[in-house]
Amino acid sequence: MNKLNDDIDVSFVMSVYNKEFYLPAVLDALINQTGVKNPEYIFIDDVSKDKSVEIIREKMKNIKNVTLVAKEKNEGISITVNQGIMRAKGKWVRMLDSDDILPLNSTEKMIELAQKHNADMVYGTFIKTGKEPHEISSEIMKNDFSYNYKENALDVVLHGRFTRMGQLIKRDVLQKAGGADERVFIQDESIPLRVARLAKGAIKMDANVVLVPRETNNLSKNTNQLDNDRFFAHYYMLKDYIDELSKNEIAKIYEKALSANWKYVKKNLKTPYFTKDFYRYLHAKVCNLAPDFAYLEAIAERFLKLDNVLRSKK
Repeated sequence: MNKLNDDIDVSFVMSVYNKEFYLPAVLDALINQTGVKNPEYIFIDDVSKDKSVEIIREKMKNIKNVTLVAKEKNEGISITVNQGIMRAKGKWVRMLDSDDILPLNSTEKMIELAQKHNADMVYGTFIKTGKEPHEISSEIMKNDFSYNYKENALDVVLHGRFTRMGQLIKRDVLQKAGGADERVFIQDESIPLRVARLAKGAIKMDANVVLVPRETNNLSKNTNQLDNDRFFAHYYMLKDYIDELSKNEIAKIYEKALSANWKYVKKNLKTPYFTKDFYRYLHAKVCNLAPDFAYLEAIAERFLKLDNVLRSKK
């Protein structure tokens, strides 16, 4: 594959694992993104057992600026996406899962907003379409969407919900933040948090920049995994950066960590409302509380004992 590294405007970074069903349509939408002058495409395969690597090689064989890394050791999503992020050379990075389909003009719209407001981060929403991948690989975003810009990027992240990697981020900011927290298996929660503490300005679009086709086997069905990863993204954020955060930011991150724990407890206990987990979460939601790290560590120990949750394999 040809590799040209001059004047890359957008680096598309994709972590791949057993997604041969989706990849033909996903790659069609990726290749045909509008308004991108000189993109690069970085694919990191986490030891797929299907034909994912072969499909990428065939579909991208006549495309310039392609990097494909077929790993020999399966390590997990966060580690894999970071291996792509650290190879990126573009001004912007747009990450996507290998079952995410991007509306053809979505990257163009996101870059336009970022440049208009000089923002380091742009986020949009996603929609589960229930359609076959090929049915949505040529979708176009409408122009009549609304959006909000704030100079305080962390405030945007802490008061929003960011999943499915529907994001465009300045490459230098993303790399300086270290990408995803590799202690957390799924990257959706940790990347926005870690980047936002360094970013200048964030935009939240009220528009679907990611289209989700009919799902076959998706981690989002394992709610224990989602609760676990959401908890640890916020728990580690507090442990690593508490000295850099404001009192209100610390309280909000603490509340979100307890919210993830409460969601797990509510689903898995017969009488969840008569537990300290409920009262602790309710108290944090109503009041601006400083973190109780002894309590957080007890929650962490409980999550780490779960046997149906995937962990990174460094």
